[in-house]
Order: sequence, then structure tokens, then C-alpha cells
Amino acid sequence: MNDPLFRGVRVLLSVIRGLVSRPKWRPRRGRDGLRGDRPLPLLCLIRDSGRNDVLDALSDHLGRAGTPRKRKVPSVLVRADHAKEDSKDHWSPLGREVPLLPLLDVLHRRLLSDRFGPDGLRSFRHYRLVDWLTGQCPLPGSRRDDRTITDVLRDWYAVADSPAEGDQRTAVEHAAQSLWARLLLLAFTVWNRPLRFWLWVHGVPPIGREPRWLMRQPFMVPGHSTAFTGFAERLTVVRRGEESLEHLKKLLVHAFLQDLRLAYRPRRLSLRRWQRTAYTVVLLDGVTEENGGWELLRLINDVRNESTEHDPLLVIATAAAKPDDLQTDRPLAPVSRIKGELDAWRAGLPGHRQSLRPDARFVFARIPAQVGADTALSQDDDSAWSDLGDIQPRTPPLPARKPVVAAVLGAVLVAGLLTGGRWGYVRLEQRCLPDPRSGVAVRWVDDITTCIGYSDDAAHVFGDDPRLEAVQLAIFGLNREAERLHEDNRDRAMVSLVYFADVTPRQSGPDTYDSVSEELEGLLIRQIAQNRPSPDEPLLRVIVANGGDEMKAARTVVDEFLEPLLARDSSILGVVGMGLTRPSTESAIGALGDLGTPVLATSLTGEGLGDLSPLYFQLVPGNGVQAELIADYARVQGKPVTVYHPVPDDNYLQSLVDELDRALGGPPKRSWAERVGEVSVDCGREKIAFFAGREGEFTTFLSEVIRKCDDDRPMIIGDDSVSRFVAQGGERRNNEFKGVAVSFVSMGSRVVLAGPDCLESGEPAAGRAAHGGTQSLAAFCAGHHVVRNGTGPDRVAEQVGSTGKTDDRMPWPGERVGLAFDAAGVFVDAVRNNLNRNRVANPDKSAPSVEHRVHRAAVAQELREPNKFRGATGPIDFAESRTGRTRPLAILTIADIYDLDQSPKCAYEITMPAGTSTKPRGSSDC
Repeated sequence: MNDPLFRGVRVLLSVIRGLVSRPKWRPRRGRDGLRGDRPLPLLCLIRDSGRNDVLDALSDHLGRAGTPRKRKVPSVLVRADHAKEDSKDHWSPLGREVPLLPLLDVLHRRLLSDRFGPDGLRSFRHYRLVDWLTGQCPLPGSRRDDRTITDVLRDWYAVADSPAEGDQRTAVEHAAQSLWARLLLLAFTVWNRPLRFWLWVHGVPPIGREPRWLMRQPFMVPGHSTAFTGFAERLTVVRRGEESLEHLKKLLVHAFLQDLRLAYRPRRLSLRRWQRTAYTVVLLDGVTEENGGWELLRLINDVRNESTEHDPLLVIATAAAKPDDLQTDRPLAPVSRIKGELDAWRAGLPGHRQSLRPDARFVFARIPAQVGADTALSQDDDSAWSDLGDIQPRTPPLPARKPVVAAVLGAVLVAGLLTGGRWGYVRLEQRCLPDPRSGVAVRWVDDITTCIGYSDDAAHVFGDDPRLEAVQLAIFGLNREAERLHEDNRDRAMVSLVYFADVTPRQSGPDTYDSVSEELEGLLIRQIAQNRPSPDEPLLRVIVANGGDEMKAARTVVDEFLEPLLARDSSILGVVGMGLTRPSTESAIGALGDLGTPVLATSLTGEGLGDLSPLYFQLVPGNGVQAELIADYARVQGKPVTVYHPVPDDNYLQSLVDELDRALGGPPKRSWAERVGEVSVDCGREKIAFFAGREGEFTTFLSEVIRKCDDDRPMIIGDDSVSRFVAQGGERRNNEFKGVAVSFVSMGSRVVLAGPDCLESGEPAAGRAAHGGTQSLAAFCAGHHVVRNGTGPDRVAEQVGSTGKTDDRMPWPGERVGLAFDAAGVFVDAVRNNLNRNRVANPDKSAPSVEHRVHRAAVAQELREPNKFRGATGPIDFAESRTGRTRPLAILTIADIYDLDQSPKCAYEITMPAGTSTKPRGSSDC
């Protein structure tokens, strides 16, 4: 046939070539860059009077392959007027009525035809299952209904799986020459029949993909059915009158598109999915309301809007007229201007799909009648088909080509054999293999036997503690939700924070899992509050970075991992956490300051940290205030203090001992070099034994005091690091600790004193409002209740709720949960304040408008502004002190440290005024 010529044919072919070509997968440019698949329009060409065979010509060109090795674009041409008759002719001999959507039925059957070579579509299992169920009419019998529908499903499964099962059985029979082989064949046969079907119908991965997907997709409200069998029965003819016919048709379309998505989705090791470089094209000729063409296009539009998933289907349709209810506010443009129409559609799509417009996916253009070869057209239109008619998939990327893959695998195998398996074995065992994802970068460090780096994705979680893994997975799930919400609404600023701490455990002594888990749970609570539907509220994304055992690799992580990440991702506005006050931590703080990145430490108390970086902020007071607290409390109690400490080897210990010496006027001190057991203990109930060390040695110290003093024990008070010991139920469950009272310095007493009510009912303990309680504390308790009891979003309930009620969890909210909650809240509030500032527009009206993005330097300055943040742990004002000097600090007491059900009580609290010469304000009423 002769290729049709008309005005605008070159523009049309150029647009179609661009739409057919699947975008390459490139590294994302920042957080705002797009990569991978894109939304595709429903391209509708409205004919003028006269003939135009453009779809026939397109079908002919798409079906060509210049050489046997050339690839073809999967495409199909369907005359909409003939679809119903075609479907009827196909199904009538089989005793089945015409499907609900005959046009979709014809499309699916023709796309399965074996004429596309390696680009062909192999299966439409989701669509076939739904379509088959909609044609079934199971008769009720004496047996239960679920048995009847189970038999129906078994019939479909036997037919759907029979080709694969037959191939497998034949292959095994050929190999079955011995008795053992025949026994294996018998087991294989059993596996492929009742057991395999049972796993399939119950949606067990990886077999039950179709039932599992159907019970999770949005149409027909599958949640109203307790099992897949009940949902399947609702799709049959006998139940159709009780269901929404529109939703049933949407489910058919959604299942059809899901099969296409699976064929294109580049997951696992299926090279064919990576090799698909051209979208599937459907050409619908002569769509009308009567033949169901416009109905199918409307259904595709609605499913794309409501499912929010891209699909690889490009629909090009022709019609005699445009329906009156579609794009009534936009005139019909000639096909020569279709590129402008497509650009306008792309620009308006985010808003249109958000509002679920019934024409959000449509692009219309008027196509003139074709002209004869002797009619004068522009040179571009005359040569359009010869220049642009060769529409073929581009060559697959190198990593997707079988020879390249074989060569790479061979090289890797040889390299592994030559270098030995030790390197890979250790990293595989410790889950620290390199990962190509942009959100994951990790490396194994042999010196400290730790996996360091960062991750914002479930592809890598640090540690092997169930609670820690669960909260990381929940955070990473909400990261994906934040990215989705940001893509749908660019007015919502993305606030990305790096949580940097010693995430992995020590090699000896109590691990730090519980305290790190607490801080991550605080960030999770803030994430849940932020990542909800809203027109303009900032979104929160959390990247977990591991500095290794006791932050020993903190500076390495900054230089090797965080520096390039900060340069690449402008949405990262700060770092929170920072673990322990160690020399490596101090070095990391300075390095992050040199990179212009604000650091907000949640629990560091070493002195002089603010001098390391002008962008360093601290939520809790330093050791000077802690020393004043102990001295003031000792004066109130009228008891002398003996300080017990290891030989100082870092800023935290040295500054704490020095500040205690200053505040207490040279108290008695007992130190140890190697073991806590070396120290002598001053017994006596009229004395105070203050532990100034690390939590890893507090368990042994407490045992020594009990063993050496028995009932004549001094009052035992631990420094702020002992709060980690308090959070570890396993360490406290020591029989000799029963009945022993322990006090400790609390950095977030107002959260801790919110008590069990905060977790059980989502409200602070009665009376906390009179002791500095705020709306933020109430919001914190409500959010903590959601996380602890697994009543929040699906991923939170699934990941965190499963470990939220373990025996060793404290019945009160942990102070680190509240501190991390406030740390993230401070950044969100700073971003909110920055966005609310008045900005003067560019006086040059011709200058292009620039989207405002929050810069981390602006956020750092916002933190220093005199703008008091009302946090769950109390007011936060960095204009008064960057290092938390004016924040409250308290001594809390647990009457029986062995009893995990006991809640801490307030013993004493002080608040330092802003002036250095003013005495602290102390009270026993926190």
C-alpha cells in the first residue's frame, strides 16, 4: 500500500517515534530527576471528512524488520467495529459468552501472537484469570461455596500452568534413569499439583503472584473479602449483579496493564525485560461509543489515574468525532501542532491526574484527509515516511545483551577463583556487598569488622537485630512514600536528613541496638506525621549512615560516602544523631562543617563541640551542666559524692571528670585502668556514688557496688550514657540487681515522665501539662502510640508493630525517641519558616521563573534565628545557645532496676539561664 501523505505527517511520525522509544535508564540527577519509564498519552486522531489510512501504514511499518536480526515493536491494529464480532466468533464455539470488554479481549489475543520475535509478549496471566472468572457461572451445590469456587480456580490453574508443567515433567522423565531419579520425579509431580495450587491460591510468594496482586490492587474493594476465593467468587456471573460493573471493567483493564508492566519491569535477572527498548503500541481504528472504543479509552484513563503506576502501553486511535465530554475547554488542534499539544499535556498531567480528571490522559489532534502523490506538500511531509517510517526498537544496552552478560559472568567467576572466596564470603555473610542503587553505598572495614556507609533503601539495612531492622524498613518504606508524594506535588519541599550513628553493635559488652533503635523510632514518628497528604507541608526522608563500632569510622564515612552524597543531593539539609563523643566523631563534625552541612547532635554532651564547626548544634546540655546538676543535687541531699571513672581517653570522659572536679570542689575520685573490678568502693547510705564512664562498663560497676557494699550501698547515680543501659532490658535482667535503686542523668526527662500512658493511650501522663507539657508532647505520644502498637500506615504496622511488644521494651517512651523526634522537627520547622519568608520577584519580567529550593545554608541560619521551637522534650532555642546549655537536665530514679515495668520518677532537675554567671534553677518537681 502507498503511505498516506497529508499536512503534518512528518510532525506526527516524529512524535510517535519519540513516544514509542522507551527512555534509557540513566543515573538520576539529584532528587528531582526522573529516570526510567514515563507516562504515555492516549493519542486520539480525529479525522476530517475523507480517507486517511495512517494507522494501516503505521501498522505496516511497525511490523517490519529490515533483517532477521532486527527487532520489532510489539504492535497490533484492531478495527474497533469488528472487535465484538471477532470476540464472539472466538468464544462461541467454546460455550462462553462474549467478554465484558470485547475490544480488550481482541487486543490481548493479538498481542500474544508469535510474530514479534524476542520482543514478543509471553503471558497475560492476570488478565486471563480475571477475564476467565467474569465468564464463569458456578452452580451452587451441597458443598460450601468456597469449595465450588476452589474447583473453578483449580480448573483455570491446571490449564494456565499445563504448558510449563508438561515441559518440566518431560525434562525430568528424560533424566529419570535411576530409582533416586524416579523418587525425585514423584516428589516433583506432587509439588506441581495439590501443594503448588494451595500455595498459589493463598498468594504465597513466589508462586501466588496473581492472587496476591488481586488482593492488593484498589478495584472491587478486595479487602471486603477475607480470602482470595471469596474475592474470586465476586467476579463470577452469578455475583455480578451485586458488584459495580464499572469497577469490574476497571479491574480487567488494570490486570491487562499489570501484565504489560511485568513484561517490561526490569527486575531480577530477566534480560528480556531490560531488552525492551520500545513500548507496546495499540492502534485502534474507528473508535465510537457504540463499538466500545471510547469506553475502553476512558477506562484506561481512569485506571492510570487511580493506580498511579506507569504502564508501557501507547494507544493511538482514530475517530470521526471527539466526544463532547472530553477536553471541552480545549479546541481541536491540527496534527501539524501535535507536538505542542503533547508538551501542554505533559505540563498539565500532574495536576490533572491528581484531580482524577476523566480526560487527564487524552491528547487530541485533527488529522486531514490524505492527498494524492501529485498534490503539493512541503518537502518535509513529502519525505516523512522514507525519513521517519522505519520505527524499530533501538539496540538494547550493553548490560542487557546476552554475550556481554555471559562474558561478565565468566570474568567474575574467573576473578573469584583467582582471588579466593574469602573477600566475598565475609561481605556476603555480613550483608555488606557493593550495591548499584543510588541510595545505598556501603563498604566492609576489616579493622573494626563493621559494614560502614549509608542507605535509604530496603536493599540494605544495618545490623541484625529484629527491632533495628524493622524500624529501618519502615523508614525506608516512608522514604519511597515521600518521593511519590513529592513527584505528585512539587510544592511540598523534600527535607532529607542523614541519621549518623554507631548503628552496628560492639564486639564485646552490651550492644547499642536499643538506643539506636529508639532514635530511629523518633525519626519514624516524625516521618509518619510529615509524609501524609497535604498541599504544602514539607516531606521527610531519612538516610541511615553507620559510623561503625563506637563511631570509629565516622571521619571515613564523611570523607568517602557523605561528601559525594551531599554534593549530589541538594535535598539533604542536615545530619542528626552523631552517636558518641569520640575523637573520630569530633573530626566528623568538623569535616561536615567544612562541607557547609548543619549537624544536630541528639545526645552528645562533650564540652567544646560547638568550637569544631559554626554549623554544629546540640539538643542536650554539655558536661558542665551535668556536673552542676550533680553538685546541686548533692547539696540538696546533704551527701558527699565520690566519682568513679575509667582513665579518660576522649573528650567526653575528660571533660566530664574535669567539670565534676570544678563543680564539686575536688571530690574523692576512684578510677580504673583495665577492669572495673580494680576500683575500691566507698560504701554507706549517706554517700553518693556517681558513675562517670561509658554504659558498657556500668553493668560491671553496679555489680561491684552491690557485691562490696551489700545493703550498705551508697546512692547510685549514673551519667547520661547510662540511659543506654536503662533502655536495654536484657542487661537489667540480672538477679543480683533485684530491689536495687538506680538513678541516672536524663537528657529528655519530659518525654520519659510522660509515662506508660504515652504508649498505651497515646496521651501524656495526667498532670504533665502543668510541668512543661506542650502540644508537641501530645503529638509525640499520639505518634509513638501508633508506632508501638502497629496501628499506623500499612508498612509501619507490618514492620514495626511486629516487634513493638517484645518483653524487653520499656513501658515508657525512651528519651532518645523524643530527642530524635525533636531533632527532625527542628529541621522541618526551619524549612517551613524559610519557605514562609517574603521573596521579591525578579524585576525582569522576561526572565524565566525559577523554582525556589531550600538550601542547607539557609536552613543552618534559620536554626540560629531567635525562633523558639516547642519540642516534646521542651523548648529549643539555638539563638540562646547552640550547644543546648539552657535546656533542662534531670536526675531520674528507678526504685527497682530489675523490674522492667517500673517507670522512672523525677528526683531533681535544673535549668541553666542564658548568662554564664547566673546560678542554675533547680527543683525536685520536674
